[in-house]
Amino acid sequence: MKKTLVLFFILAFCAMAQEEEQDVQKDSSVVKIEVKNLFLNAVSWPLVYIVQPTVEFLMYPLIPPLIYISRENLIEKGQNLITYGENNQIMFYPLINAKLGNGANIGFVYWHSDLFLQNDNLFFSPHLYINADRDVALRYIKKNILGSSFYWGFGASYTADGDNGFRDLEGVSYSFTDSSIFFNQFVGFSLDENWGLGFGFGLSFYRFDLPSIDDDIIEGDKVTDRGFYQHFNSYPMSINLSYNSLDEPYAATRGSKFSIGYSYTPVSRYNGSRGHNYHIVESRLVRYLLLGSKSYAMTVAESNANLEKLKNLSLAEAIEMLNPINVKEADILDRRILVTQIKMRQVIEENEDKAPFVAMGRHGGNFPLRAYADGYIAAPLVAGVSAEYRWPIDRFVDALIFNEYGIFGKDFSRLTTDNLRNSYGFGFRIRTPRFFIARFTVAFHGSQGATVILTTRPEYN
Repeated sequence: MKKTLVLFFILAFCAMAQEEEQDVQKDSSVVKIEVKNLFLNAVSWPLVYIVQPTVEFLMYPLIPPLIYISRENLIEKGQNLITYGENNQIMFYPLINAKLGNGANIGFVYWHSDLFLQNDNLFFSPHLYINADRDVALRYIKKNILGSSFYWGFGASYTADGDNGFRDLEGVSYSFTDSSIFFNQFVGFSLDENWGLGFGFGLSFYRFDLPSIDDDIIEGDKVTDRGFYQHFNSYPMSINLSYNSLDEPYAATRGSKFSIGYSYTPVSRYNGSRGHNYHIVESRLVRYLLLGSKSYAMTVAESNANLEKLKNLSLAEAIEMLNPINVKEADILDRRILVTQIKMRQVIEENEDKAPFVAMGRHGGNFPLRAYADGYIAAPLVAGVSAEYRWPIDRFVDALIFNEYGIFGKDFSRLTTDNLRNSYGFGFRIRTPRFFIARFTVAFHGSQGATVILTTRPEYN
């Protein structure tokens, strides 16, 4: 397995670092790209002929429900069911995030376009957690102000968390109650077709109290200096430069997303002192690369033919798929996507060890480091690299495997391999080109078991 993971990342870094010779052919619905990089094809051989068939075999029990979903056209019917209004400007749909522990939650999303003005959008989403915690988020944005590329928006959110937690660099876990409120507003404009510049200002009312009587209360200057069990406010100001050349938001076959941002956050007085201000620099690069010689998007006829094959597939035939000789005949191997991401976040404190703990970056499921819980560990510096290999099994369903590494520390000069974490696994995602529906993954880290995730949240958003 380790050799395969190493090859996975060789392939990923080749894709990130090199510009492939590509034949691009566009029509009204698909993009066809033929990759001519022989080295990439050679390195991807274990994925194509060993890992991909193995994952398809492991997904064999899921084939019947996927066939039913496709045959009954449930995805398109479901979209019609949750869309309202004369111009389909309203969407209302449930959310499910099934995870182990207290992170599991249910909720709903309400989208409304052209609510007050043309080209505006309202988003509202509350969540109820398995332990009765709750939160709610509201966001409004107005685009194309006065016919230009300028946009303006504001957001608000509220958290009622009875057992919030934090784990520092030394592995010490803190527990506290959290009833914080956040407001922010933002403005931006396009520099050209793909580049944009944005500015933001926020107001955060942090309200952290002592944990329940069953939890340990940790005392000392280190705790109070970091803002545990304290009430304070912060006023983040940010600037962000972004680039986006993806051909589709949720079924991209080519292009990149890049962002780099800086923020300065003054913090109000707490623990009898000031000097808790901090700076943040963060950046992210995501690249999508189509491998093979066919369009990634399946036609209706191709989707039906593939599902018909799966419907008649016996267990013996599924096992036979594991034979690399048979894989050569599989037309599906001409449809493959490699997604790679590099991400970094660094906190710079004005006074060492004085910035509140909320400033720290957090490693975990949404970094992504999917085998670990959200906020598994927090540190001034968090960085990671992720690679995901996808192939379609239906017009709206992708199978996938992924491998990712995350590292954390005080700063770059003090990074050690002891703080390196790995996560890998497989699963599938359900989406249309412009609307993400759900993903199911089984993630592993070392020999410590597996994490099963069912969520409506995209991987790289």
